Amino acid sequence: MASANQMGEGTLPSVSELFSLQGKTAICTGGTGGLGLSMAIALAEAGADIVSIQMKDDPRASLLEEGVQTCGRKLSVFEADVADSAGLRACFARIWASGIVPDILLNCAGINRRSKVEDFTDEDIDAVFQINLKASFVAAQEVGRKLLELKRPGKIINIASIISFIANINIAAYACTKGGVLQMTKAMSNEWASKGINVNCICPGYIKTAMTKVYTDDPEYTRYIIGRTPAERWGLPEDFRGAIIFLASKASDFVCGTSIVVDGGLIAK
Repeated sequence: MASANQMGEGTLPSVSELFSLQGKTAICTGGTGGLGLSMAIALAEAGADIVSIQMKDDPRASLLEEGVQTCGRKLSVFEADVADSAGLRACFARIWASGIVPDILLNCAGINRRSKVEDFTDEDIDAVFQINLKASFVAAQEVGRKLLELKRPGKIINIASIISFIANINIAAYACTKGGVLQMTKAMSNEWASKGINVNCICPGYIKTAMTKVYTDDPEYTRYIIGRTPAERWGLPEDFRGAIIFLASKASDFVCGTSIVVDGGLIAK
């Protein structure tokens, strides 16, 4: 009897090869953040070199550097404020000029502002929209353009949220942007899937990071989250290692325009 990897046309890759990122280059925004750091290091563990777009004097830069170096991979750092669209595009121009060829984009930069709808200021609305939605669009657009120019396949992984589906209170601006990221993912996939560019997103639930500290420090809110979550715990950044490797690797070559919800079952309850 023929083995699984001998059937069909040609030889199928082994399971370990399916999930390997050896020889790949992953560009990351937000790669020093709570979720981004865990996912960027996971990409490095799977074999990818990391290109980090980060703020000048980022206080968590050393964590990413140490993590990538521990994996024996190369880290290249390019400084930019992703909220500045012109500056972000100029940063990508510097990346391409350096000779870097992209395979993967982890689009993870994000912020939140909390307020009643009627009290949101223009400053807060603009900040959330600029980083969560426009910067995500620009980064995906720049990487997509380069992949099309080079006629290369690639993986673009956006970070949305369960708030893309179940908007909470006091985070209306955030909810708008994360709903937008979900639709952006579908729209880009519709145009690029036939070119071998997979565009997908991950939708985190309630995860213990600096962004959610206001909640995780609140015993009453923690009881509420645990009560709503079938897994009966807060999520952790390391819970995203499997999802990011799947979407970045050959294992997801026929996965297009979809979202993977990582929330301990919260929105299914």
